[in-house]
Amino acid sequence: MSAAYDSVPLARAAAILSGETPEPPQSGIKSLLVPREPTAAERARSFRVAYDAHVSFVWRNLRRLGVMDRDVEDKCQEVFVVAHRRWAEFSDRGHGPRAWLFQIVLRVAADTRRHRRRHPVDPDGGIAQDRQSIEAPQAVVVARKQALDLLDRALGSIDLARRAVLVLHEIEQMTAPEIARTLEIPLNTVYSRLRVARLELDAELARLSSADTARDEEGRR
Repeated sequence: MSAAYDSVPLARAAAILSGETPEPPQSGIKSLLVPREPTAAERARSFRVAYDAHVSFVWRNLRRLGVMDRDVEDKCQEVFVVAHRRWAEFSDRGHGPRAWLFQIVLRVAADTRRHRRRHPVDPDGGIAQDRQSIEAPQAVVVARKQALDLLDRALGSIDLARRAVLVLHEIEQMTAPEIARTLEIPLNTVYSRLRVARLELDAELARLSSADTARDEEGRR
């Protein structure tokens, strides 16, 4: 046998000598098929599915992050306008579009807060206007509205970065690792912000409750 066969494995050499076609060598390329880009209609359908599934999530987190009742519809629309414009950039990393949408919610809420500070409309930040939006006179509805108002006011005193962690954990029931992935921050930072935010929330709720009670008693005199 010639020297050329010295470097050929025996099984492969036997296949060559017998006239059989040997298996091609492993190239490391699993497939030459190129994934097809989704059509515009397919992207539109997938965006509509995402909108229907997550519009409530966006709405309530805008409220919890300080957007007033009177502004939340416009800001919700703004979030989805941005999301629609960037929909082709969205890549699912295993937890759907919710985390990606929250990043947009956080930026819209921050921009809204900055605008309100620079261009104040109501001396109390809109609290009185929100209270006037109660329509049903039932005691249960009024009590719920007051409780939500108290929570919003307390949340409003917390730094936005810490508030985002608190909202995702306590309201959206996300785990700390999920929050870390959503906000793209270290896990220890999540735990630190959550601990501080809880303390701040408890202290502010107690302060506001005491102030409201004192004001109500003063009004009854």
